[in-house]
Amino acid sequence: MDTIYYYLFGGAAVVFIALGYYLRVKGKKELLEEQRQAALQEQALRQQQTAAPQPQPRRAPTVNPEMLRLQLQAYERMTILCERIGLNNLLGRLPINQLSAAELQNLMVQSIKTEFEYNVSQQLYVSNAAWDGVKNLKEQNIFIINELASTLPQGATGADLSKKIIELLSHDEHVSLQNIVATLINNEAKQLMG
Repeated sequence: MDTIYYYLFGGAAVVFIALGYYLRVKGKKELLEEQRQAALQEQALRQQQTAAPQPQPRRAPTVNPEMLRLQLQAYERMTILCERIGLNNLLGRLPINQLSAAELQNLMVQSIKTEFEYNVSQQLYVSNAAWDGVKNLKEQNIFIINELASTLPQGATGADLSKKIIELLSHDEHVSLQNIVATLINNEAKQLMG
C-alpha cells in the first residue's frame, strides 16, 4: 500500500512539476508577447505624435484698419458726448436768465436725451464698460437735474436751478460721473492705438 501511495504521490509530483514548468514557459511567452505588444503600441504612439502637426505659435489677431478707424471715431464721439451732456457744459450753452426753473429743467433733460440718442449707434464700436459708463452718466445727470428742480419753490427762475446745480458740483467733484467716464473712454482709446 505504501508503494501505491509512493507511486501516486510521485506521479502527482511529476505532474505538478511538469504543469509548473509548462505554465512557467507559457507564462514567460505570454509575458514576452505582452511586452512586445506594449512596445509596438508605444512605438506607434510616438510615430503618431511626431507625425502629427505641431501646434503653430499663436499669432496676434490681425487688425482690420477700417474697424480700428471706426472704433477710434466712436471713442472720440463718446468723449464729445460726455462733454456735451456734462451739467456745467449744458448750463453754459443755455439761456439760463431767460428761462424759468421748469423750462431750464425740461430743456436740459431734453438736450441730454437728444445728444445720447444721436450717438446711440456708437455702442457697436466701444466696449460694454464704456457704453454703460455713458448710459450711467446720462441717467445720473437727468436724476440730478430733476431732484434739484423738485427742491425749488414754484416760480423759481432758471438762474435758481443753475445756482443749485453749480453748488452741488462745486461741493463735491466726485458727485458727477463725467470725469470717471471720460477717463475710462480715454484709456480704452489709448489701448486701441497702442
